[in-house]
Amino acid sequence: MSDNRIRELLAELNRELQGTTDFDPDTRKLLRELNDDLDRLEAEEESAAVELAKQLESRFAANHPVAERIARELADVLAKMGV
Repeated sequence: MSDNRIRELLAELNRELQGTTDFDPDTRKLLRELNDDLDRLEAEEESAAVELAKQLESRFAANHPVAERIARELADVLAKMGV
């Protein structure tokens, strides 16, 4: 798994959620934090990205099954990278 796969998943997640208005401000904040954390990941080797991706996964479970799958896969990729 590579940084490219992470970027692909994050782009897919952002596309899936673009225009969606039925999730709360806290969820939007988590998504922004995940984007920011992954940007920093390239410069730093420490990150809370896995935890943020898992939190997004659980928030999307009921109403956004595609976004949930993407967030779960993103968390798995990050965990396998040891992030």
